[in-house]
Amino acid sequence: MSPTFGRLSQLALVVAGCAALACTRKAPADAVKTADTGAAKNTPPASAKKASPKAEDEPKGAPWAESTFSPRPGSVGDDRLSALLDACGPGDAALHLAAEAAATRQAETGAPMQLDEVSFELRRRGVPYVMPRMWAAETQTDGLSLLPEHIEHWAASAPLLGVRRCGVGVSERDGAIVVSVVAVDVLAELAPLRTEVEAGTRIEIGAQLAKAPTAASVVLLPPTGAPFSIEAELQRGGLHASYTPTAPGQWLVQIMATHVGGPRPVAQAIVSVGEPPPAAFAQAEVPGESAFNEQAAPDDALFALLNAARREHDLHPLRRNQTLDRVAAEHCRAMNARGQVSHDTGAGDPARRVEEAGLRPQATGENVALAASVPRLHRVLWASPSHRENTLLRRWDEAGVAVVQKDDGSLLATEVFIDR
Repeated sequence: MSPTFGRLSQLALVVAGCAALACTRKAPADAVKTADTGAAKNTPPASAKKASPKAEDEPKGAPWAESTFSPRPGSVGDDRLSALLDACGPGDAALHLAAEAAATRQAETGAPMQLDEVSFELRRRGVPYVMPRMWAAETQTDGLSLLPEHIEHWAASAPLLGVRRCGVGVSERDGAIVVSVVAVDVLAELAPLRTEVEAGTRIEIGAQLAKAPTAASVVLLPPTGAPFSIEAELQRGGLHASYTPTAPGQWLVQIMATHVGGPRPVAQAIVSVGEPPPAAFAQAEVPGESAFNEQAAPDDALFALLNAARREHDLHPLRRNQTLDRVAAEHCRAMNARGQVSHDTGAGDPARRVEEAGLRPQATGENVALAASVPRLHRVLWASPSHRENTLLRRWDEAGVAVVQKDDGSLLATEVFIDR
């Protein structure tokens, strides 16, 4: 999101690649083992059984959808799973495929897929929705009837931001069944956007935004270099923008919309220019990550990653401001108490909170994120065009950082930036 300098400047919210720490617990009668998000690891064994022919290509090598668009309403296609889908919400055909990939991964490795890889599966399947949540369970066939109650409770545990849509997938191995549920809150529907184009092809970006946003923008993250915003037209909830990419590689398109809680990503797509899209999810080290010190306090460690990333891009490091640290900490606690990740939890937007703390900067910015660890917080922020734009904004002088641990072990983070 391009900066609007003044009282309120850069804002960026938790992105689609955010992840929460795995939480495994026993259901009544020890019939079901569940996890609310988690980490995927290890190489899948070749002997894993699949629930259906579609899963033969999962989780690597599945073809990319020709276009990214929504909605794609669809039933789950497996009568055993109909009650599970009903417990979550209306189904989406592409979300079902992503959930099936996640279930297959867990059946093969024994660990739930991390949400950054879930987000990759969404992009591969042509799903523009952001901020997915995932729930997984391991059970036997006779345990499936116990799952709807747990899924309904899980789905209702997070505030509903838009229209909820869900996908349910299943995979079987050695007599056990793994069920994965992916849920998203829809705040925008994207018009078809091709996933692969030749360099110099003009792309048209169109979306219908929910909840009558007060502002909207499009941020592009090119294969190399800094993210940037392009001009977008907003009329009666409809957004339109266009751009002609020339650099070969993967371009990330992110639509931002401003509602009561501040601006947030509402849709994303990957457009591969002049080359095929990536064949598989790859998790490479991002700028600044090598500076991680696992012995440091989480907020100190995240601040060090922030400055290390700036140094790698020939930008001056930011000074730590204790007042901003307190502002960030209060916001983390408020987000944790309300069970939401946003820029305004009732105490005002970042600029107002900074001013009430006694500071009068020329401009204020904020990043907020949720992830399983400090390095993942940094990756989440780096992967989002609007967050990265904030991280690399040259005019920032000082920053405050706070990290709060949630009951499930995941981490909430707030970074507050100011220009003195």
